Amino acid sequence: MSLSTLDGTLHRGCGGRYALQTETVTMRLSGMAAEVTREFFRCEKCAHEQRTIEQRDAAEKSATEYIRAEHNLLAPKAIRQLRESLGLTLPQFAELIYGTPKGIVDGWEKGKYLQNREADALIRGLADRETLELRAAKAGVPLPVVEMAAASVPAVVPAAGAGAAPPAHP
Repeated sequence: MSLSTLDGTLHRGCGGRYALQTETVTMRLSGMAAEVTREFFRCEKCAHEQRTIEQRDAAEKSATEYIRAEHNLLAPKAIRQLRESLGLTLPQFAELIYGTPKGIVDGWEKGKYLQNREADALIRGLADRETLELRAAKAGVPLPVVEMAAASVPAVVPAAGAGAAPPAHP
């Protein structure tokens, strides 16, 4: 069902017509919540409600964007750039995040899934070479020898409240 075909159509059960409505709901994603306004159709005669795939997707996207901004979570592109800058494959990167399934990591990189705050902190931690080497040694993941200028590594800013100290000035 698409948005353009359901508005004003007959409800087969009662003969009433569907009309576009909005509601405010709390959506929970990855253990975090966002209040969003979403659209749906309601039969004006019997109050039967119908939500299209597009309406569900739009509400989830809105919630994801709000949660990502509210909790300062890495964007999908930043996760992929970090992994690639480290020269790691999806399976290697997933293993370094304490055995997270590679399909989940792929979903984070494509924006299909939203990482929780703990996973975000683990991902950010890999930007620190010492942390990366320690996790790789524990997980038995061989690290590629990557020689690159510091400017080519994407800046991964510590999450708000992560306790990162500001750089010392001479």
